[in-house]
Formats: sequence, structure tokens, C-alpha cells
Amino acid sequence: MTVPTLSVNDLRVASPFADLLHGISFDISAGERVGLIGESGSGKSLTATSVMGLLPETLTATGTIRLNGVDADLLTAPERRLNQLRGTTMAMVFQEPMTALNPLMRVGTQVAEIMTVHHTETGRRQARQRAVELLALVKLPNPAEAALAFPHQLSGGQRQRVMLAMAMANDPLLLLCDEPTTALDVTVQAEVLKLIGNLVTERGTALLLITHDIAVVAEVCQRVLVMYRGEIVEDGPVGRVLTAPQHPYTQKLIAASDLSSVDDRGRLHTMSMPVVGRPPAAVSAPRQIHTDAAAAVIRPPHRAVHQRLEPGDPPVIFNEVTGAPAISVRDLSRQYRRRGGGLFATAPIVHGLRDVSFDVAEGQRFGIVGESGSGKSTLMRILCALDQPTTGTVDVLGQPIAGASERHLRDFRSQVQIVFQDPMGSLDPRMKVRDIVAEPLRNVNRAEALARVEAQLNAVGLDADVMNRHPHQFSGGQRQRISIARALITRPRVLVADEAVSALDVSVRAQVLNLLADLVDEYQLTLVFVSHDLGVIRHLCDTVAVISDGRIVECGPTADVYDSPLHPYTRQLVSATPSMHELARRVAP
Repeated sequence: MTVPTLSVNDLRVASPFADLLHGISFDISAGERVGLIGESGSGKSLTATSVMGLLPETLTATGTIRLNGVDADLLTAPERRLNQLRGTTMAMVFQEPMTALNPLMRVGTQVAEIMTVHHTETGRRQARQRAVELLALVKLPNPAEAALAFPHQLSGGQRQRVMLAMAMANDPLLLLCDEPTTALDVTVQAEVLKLIGNLVTERGTALLLITHDIAVVAEVCQRVLVMYRGEIVEDGPVGRVLTAPQHPYTQKLIAASDLSSVDDRGRLHTMSMPVVGRPPAAVSAPRQIHTDAAAAVIRPPHRAVHQRLEPGDPPVIFNEVTGAPAISVRDLSRQYRRRGGGLFATAPIVHGLRDVSFDVAEGQRFGIVGESGSGKSTLMRILCALDQPTTGTVDVLGQPIAGASERHLRDFRSQVQIVFQDPMGSLDPRMKVRDIVAEPLRNVNRAEALARVEAQLNAVGLDADVMNRHPHQFSGGQRQRISIARALITRPRVLVADEAVSALDVSVRAQVLNLLADLVDEYQLTLVFVSHDLGVIRHLCDTVAVISDGRIVECGPTADVYDSPLHPYTRQLVSATPSMHELARRVAP
């Protein structure tokens, strides 16, 4: 039998207060691609940091971790020995490259440093040349120019490619990737996953890919380990685990990952029982198709334009509605001046939005989908009066918001609320939950405010005892529920969600999407949902607008746009979106 590249045996990790890993064991052979999946807190990242010897000093670890050709146990090896192994024999790609890269160093210098520190290149000049070759190997456009850029001058996908070039610089035996594509758009994710698979296959590198998304594992890996509460509960070939999972947790995880699979009430499958305080069953009825007479009472009939739009074509009013729309946008453009360049150079103009026109009907679920930099967030900020257009008009609930006074905007913001992508960044860490949720209320005495906060928290599935806690004491999904409660406390008519579930585990994502669908129906909200995830938009929204390079290139009923895309950009997005059914068919044993 061949000796595995990585052998983990009876690994146990504990804090002073609790056991975190409960004796996990697994091997990875040379050239084998293994996925490690599970929810946040299951122990995935702890496993990776244990292998790399990066556990915090407050944690204790027992068991053995061995690398082929290394005579030391990685759990007990001295720091000097581990420093020799990191970057040469084993390497790691982290989830957020912006925090892993040095913001003050050019990326080419950082790639070259990996080789000069470990003396795998004879000199600095040779290392810089090799760095450019590595940037070309990871398919970075114009690698010689990219080597001179600083991290903030590259996109998220480009920064992740730089991290991959650094990890593969010294041909490691083992590559660990911790959620390497979570923050990336679907097309960039597909490119990075393909690149990782090709690199480790060509070099015979053992891969441990950590993620909460089983679709990502199915794209790259041959074998999958399923982790739950510090234990590996299932281990097997990807095809078998994806199509015939044995453990109940794996079955629920796969069901929650499939956004096309719903129960008889039209709700996504979740990992747990329905939360306390969920709206009553009548509110949770499955969403009707738009032509249904009952739905037409809430969502007035409208004409959704499903057509292809090319640059240079005359402006089109997309999704023009009959009657007074909740949101009406006409000829909207937003331009910025990019800073930088020489002292006397004219700052170039960046077109964030170009001649955008569309309507959103009262009570409609309107999705806006596109990649990073397409103009989604710029449009969202203008709709919420957080930014002003360069040209064009925006009317929300019959009120023009361009140039409106602050007094009018205060009234406007009680009717239009927003839920942001990162709840930790949008919640004041110094405030208690009761004060965070009550903050938008005006002219309300404290007793009434607390009663309304308690009722609103109950509506989003949180008990009253959370009111006296701070944001850092909650999970990501719970923090997003708090953000939703704060947004709905003023009883708004329009809710804008900006990537509201992109940072959540698949099971928590399903819970929050079910919650949003329930609350939109209960409060008869007009929903504008901004996302790069086509699966989320397809499940939640009845109409979708596809935006690229600041223009809406396609718009219409969600099923029509997804099933029969007209624009090449839409077809590219649809083809890059992982489908659980397609993945199951492809990897089936």
C-alpha cells in the first residue's frame, strides 16, 4: 500500500470550555482531491488550522497529523520546523484574499517572496521572473502588469488567483483551500474551481477543499468528508454521497443546498424544525404564479419585457407596469471619476450605470442579478437614496428622490428599508439588540418600542431573551434575522435586500429565504432582491433584470429568462450556475 500524503488520526481539539473536535481521522493520497463540507462551527477550519500548525494558543490538540516524507508529528513539531514546511511541503489558500495579502506590497513581490524565503529560486531576479510565470499559470490577464499591481487594484477573483499562485509556487505535496470561492461571482467561481482542479491534477498535489457548498465539492473533488459538530459523519466518493447520502445530516444538507427542491408549501428544505414565531401557515402558502387571479390582487398585472439589449440600442423601459408603479426609473446614469494617475492627468470617468429604465409593480418580487462591478450595488444605493444619479429620474412610492431634502428623505426611509450583505458590518457592535431594532422608531415611548421590538423579533424567529445581547453573541444567520427585524420595524412598503444571503451556510440560507418569502407575503412588501446567485433569484423572485456593464441587458419573468436566455451574458451566467440535478447526474456512480 502507498503511504498517504496526509494522515490525520484521532484528532481532538478543545478549548477551556468545550471539546471542539471529537477524534476525527482521515487520509489523503497523492493527487487525491478531497472535499470537507459542513456548516459554520462544524470544525472544518479547525481541522485545516490544526494541519497547518496555526491553532490559537488557547486551544489544545491531541492525536497525530503526519505528512509523507516528514519525520515529525505536525501537532508536536516546533514552530521552526513548521515554518520550513509551510509554503513548501504544504500550503493554504484562505477565504478572503484581501486580508491574507499584504496591502502595501505589489502582488508580484509577494509571490516572489514565497520562493526567496524558502530558497527555491537562486536570486530575487529569478524569483520575480518566476512570479510572472506563475501569475500566467493561474490565468491572470497581463501577468507582467498584474505583478506590478497592489491587491486593492485587482478584483476578488484576481486576488484569489494570486493566492493560488503563491500556494503553488514551491510545488507543495498538500494544498488546503478554505472556502476559496465563497465571495466570488458564479462565473469567476467556476473559473477558479477549474483552475484549482487542473493545477493539483497536473502536479499530483493532494487537495483538501473546505466549503459549506456541496456543489463546489462536486465540481472539483473525488471524495467528500461530511462534518457535523466536530465529527466526520460520512466519508465516501462524491457521486455516492451526492446521490445516495447515508447519514441523516448529509441528507438534510443536500436537500437544503437544492434551491429547486421545495416542500408541498413551496418552502425550501431546512436543517431543523420551523423556528418559533414563524408566521402562521396561511402566510406560508406556496407562492402562486403571477397570472393567478388571487395573486393579481397583491401584484397588479404588468408587462415584463423579455428581450435582448445591445450597447447602442435605444433605451427600453423594462417591466413597464399598468397603474402606478412602486418604483419607476427613467434614463438613469451614474458616473464616477476614478482617482489615481499622474499629478496633472485627468481622472478617467467610470460609468456605473448607463441609461437604465424599468418599473417595479406594487407587491412584486423583483430580482437584479449580475457579477461584481456590473452596477447592482450602485443601482441599489440610488433606489434607497444613499447615492444620487448623474442623470435620469427615480420615483419610489410616487416620490422623486433625486435632490430630495433631508426632511422628505426621513419620511421616505421609513417606507423603504434595506438589508445588507454583511450583518456584522451593519449592526453597531456596542448596542444591544433591543436598541438596534428600535433605532428606526420615532415618536414612540419606550414601553411601546420594546413591545414592538419583541413582536418583531418573534416574527423573524428569535425569542425575547435575545434583546439584551450584543451582535457578536449571535451566529451569522441570527444576525441577519436581527437586520431583517430592524428593517421591518417601521412597517415599510419596499424592502431592498443587497446580497442578503450570500455569506450564509446553505441551511441558514434556506431558513432566511423562507423567512423573507413569508414576511414579504405577510406585510405585502414590494421586494427588490440584489444578488449574483441566480438560484436564489429564481426561487424568490417572479421577475428578474440581468445587469452587465451598467446596463440592463435582459429582463422578464424569472422562469422565461432562465429557461430561454436571449443575451449571451445571461446564457453565460445560467451555464456557470451549479445545478444540483446536473451535478448529481454527472457524478453518479
